[in-house]
Amino acid sequence: MNRLFVVITDFNGFAQTRRCLDALYKSTYKDFTVLVVDHGTTEETRIGLQNDYPCVIRLPGPSSLWWAGANNLGIRFAMDKGADLIMLLNNDCYVTSETIQKLVDILRNKSGAIIAPIQRDWPTGRIISINPRHNFLLGFPTIGGLKSPVGAGLGDVIPVDLIIGGRGVIIPKHIFAEIGLFNEAQLPHYGADHDFYIRVEKKFALYVSLKACVDVDPAQTSLAVDICEIGFKTFIRTLIDRRSHRNIYDISVLFKLHYPLPRFYLTGVVFYYIRYFCVYFINRYILAR
Repeated sequence: MNRLFVVITDFNGFAQTRRCLDALYKSTYKDFTVLVVDHGTTEETRIGLQNDYPCVIRLPGPSSLWWAGANNLGIRFAMDKGADLIMLLNNDCYVTSETIQKLVDILRNKSGAIIAPIQRDWPTGRIISINPRHNFLLGFPTIGGLKSPVGAGLGDVIPVDLIIGGRGVIIPKHIFAEIGLFNEAQLPHYGADHDFYIRVEKKFALYVSLKACVDVDPAQTSLAVDICEIGFKTFIRTLIDRRSHRNIYDISVLFKLHYPLPRFYLTGVVFYYIRYFCVYFINRYILAR
């Protein structure tokens, strides 16, 4: 039996962590160990875990870890404790009761692969994306892909070019051993997932299960969400704040690492921001009319 460790990261979001854990412990698959990387939170997380979830292992860390460093801390701990499989689960992601069982069953036949569930919007139940991909050459680090299993192909599992974030994805330990962990030095937060899965896809397969789901809570997310509604000051902040997935620091590093024509990676960055600016100002114009 493969030992599964679930790594959850929490930065001042215990209300979401509680929902995440409650959903997790309703799983039909029971053979897993949960780690919560508590990086820079208030006492609420420590006390809540201690009182209500005594079986959860809490790993304290500084707020400077960001997403990549927090996950790396949990991954290293899990591997040291003998994990064979590691599930990365953001604290704002809530698995359905059958998700883990379905993903583990798939990996029994696809040991040299990473498997992820379909991502749904928690409030509405709408599918966020099934088969995301990228086209760095034209300035697209993420292309959303299908929003419905219809047309995704035959079978319960489909190959994909990209997986988004730590939203219930299960990764065998030998992939970390060969590919390495998240690039927390260059991409501490946004972009670290893209960089990792792109590196993995060069040697291993990425799959999404059409029968497994995770619900994503959008209550706390990137500053650049809802681009049609943010004001101009917030728009400028999305270009420079590390809490925005469109900040120029991480975007530039990501393109530098993965642009097909490395010497011209800034061309891809320019394409990316031209599109971002156009979408924002066109939408502001339409709203102002």
